[in-house]
Amino acid sequence: MIIVLLILATFVFAGAMIFARAGRTRVLTTLISGLIIAGGLGALILNDNYHWGMHQVTQTQIQDLAPLQSKRAALRVQQLGTGSERVIAYRVASATKASRTVAATTTTTKLTTGAPAQIQIRTTTWQFKNHWARVLFSLGNTKTKVVARQYLFTIPKTWQVLTVRS
Repeated sequence: MIIVLLILATFVFAGAMIFARAGRTRVLTTLISGLIIAGGLGALILNDNYHWGMHQVTQTQIQDLAPLQSKRAALRVQQLGTGSERVIAYRVASATKASRTVAATTTTTKLTTGAPAQIQIRTTTWQFKNHWARVLFSLGNTKTKVVARQYLFTIPKTWQVLTVRS
């Protein structure tokens, strides 16, 4: 919406500068449309660089884990690149296929031992503060940007973590 407003204000500004006679109407139209252009560009820059009109929302999802292949093989860890990055394969109790953690710079993974075998996925995303911010800045983009994702695995002491060398 703000892009449409910028385009319209630019046409009004150009039209007033080219076609309007010199006088109070031309100055007023040029001034108002110039302020709309400057304010719109400033709002776009603030939204892009500092997430203006947005706030962070954290959602937590807890699921029970099931062993990957046998009762002893709980998780499979695969190192990526130089070894500082890794992907963990796991299986949720209600799913038939194994899932994998996301290998990104915004992802942290922690392994702890405990009684219930479960995974806690905490995802923090940017969302619009109100309806007007959504109307002005969304431009049809309904996907939210992920700020951080944290996987917390709690596994019993009887389960093993398998490390796969690539």
